[in-house]
This record gives sequence, C-alpha cells and structure tokens, in this order.
Amino acid sequence: MNKLAYALLLLAMAATAPYGAEVSLPHAVAKGPRVAVVIDDFGLNYKKTPPDEEWMALPDTMTFAVMPESPRTKKAAALTSAAAGKELIIHYPFDPFQSLKLAKDEIDPEDALKIAKLLDKSMRDIPNAKGLNNHRSYKGTKNRPLMRAFMALLKPTGLYFLDSKVSEKSVAYAEAQVAGIPAAMNFIFLDTAELHTQAFCAKGLKQAVARARKQGSAVAIGHHYFRSTFDCLKEEMPKYAKEGVEFVPASALTR
Repeated sequence: MNKLAYALLLLAMAATAPYGAEVSLPHAVAKGPRVAVVIDDFGLNYKKTPPDEEWMALPDTMTFAVMPESPRTKKAAALTSAAAGKELIIHYPFDPFQSLKLAKDEIDPEDALKIAKLLDKSMRDIPNAKGLNNHRSYKGTKNRPLMRAFMALLKPTGLYFLDSKVSEKSVAYAEAQVAGIPAAMNFIFLDTAELHTQAFCAKGLKQAVARARKQGSAVAIGHHYFRSTFDCLKEEMPKYAKEGVEFVPASALTR
C-alpha cells in the first residue's frame, strides 16, 4: 500500500467513525515471504558432522531441535540458547525410540506415563526451549489418542508445536490446534538419510522459498549431520535474503 492510498484510507475511516471514537490503524502489510529453517537431531553427533560452532556461526536466523537423552543434549541446548538468531526447541521422539502400544480408541495408561516422563525430562535437560517438534514418530503422529494426550501435557508448558510431518496422515498439527497450542507444520525436508547432496538441499530450499512467495511462509527441515546441508544453507540463505526472503524462527510461523 503506497503512502497516498494509506492516507486516504485513514481519512475514510476517520470520516465514518463516531465523534470521539478511536480509529484503529490497519495492520502493517507483510514485508515479504518468510521461511523457517529447522535443523533436527542437534546434539547427536558423528565423526563427519559439522561442529556445532560452525552451525551457530551461520548468520541467518534458524531453529535448532535438540535431541533429548543424548550424551550432548545439555551442551547443545546451552550452546543454541546462547547464540544470536538461533531458536531452541525440543526434538521429541515417540516411536520407535519409545516402545508404545498405540491403542486405537484411547491411550494406553503405560503409553501416557512414558510420554509424560520423557517430556518432563526433556524440559529439564533442554531449558529455555521455545517449542517442540517430533523426531521420526511415523506411527505415533498418526495415532489420535496419543497425540491428544500429548497435547494435553504440552499445553501447560507454553511451548509451541511443530509437526515434522513425517507422515501425510499425521494428526499432530490438528490435535495441537484443538488443544489451543500455537502450531506450525513442516513443508519439506532438505535432506534424507539416503539423499543428502548439496544439490538436493538447494532444490528443497528453492521449493520452500517458492511456497513462501506464493502462500506467505514455509517451514523446511534439514539435519546437522551433513556437510552438504551445511554448505547449501551457508551459500543459499544469504542469496534469498538479498532477494527479500525473510528467514525467521519457527515460532514466527505458528498459528
């Protein structure tokens, strides 16, 4: 909206408002497409994994999902929460990490106890987390009783929920919304265990940007294991930023 149109809008609003009434200004027009890049499995390192410090040194805003019950969980969480422009979330695993019965009609009491216990431990080991997303959990995120029970546990924590969308049949995002939890959903994975070249990552990021340009925003998830993913993001994110794409924490895309 240009300045003239904006001024005319304000005049029209003022003219029709009752005398003495406040006139609410319209919300600012969105600046451009927004993309949240999330890095999963943070803190679970292998020999060829780019060092944590290199990830933290990347200039653009990113979100890091730290694995609970890893030898480096607390260190990775502390490093992320202290870094500028880096948002910390919990990378919570359901199946196959936890052995769950996944009853169809209502949650099994043992399942309820297990997910509550791990959530409590994750909250203690990963303080300052702003949100939580699921690690794998292909079966768990399709199980409505489990997701409904988990969201009831998550709601009081104040954390947002990001559905990693490992299955097209996931009900996790829907159950988070029903519970009144700010939530977002992954659009695309930038790498896989089988395919994690720099070109594959660049293609995925390009698709995420295209979606954001069309629909306003998109979430893209990668993994910190791969030097190719690191190099891709280091090269491509600044290019898109110069084109007007805003890289934001995943929390900014919740609704």
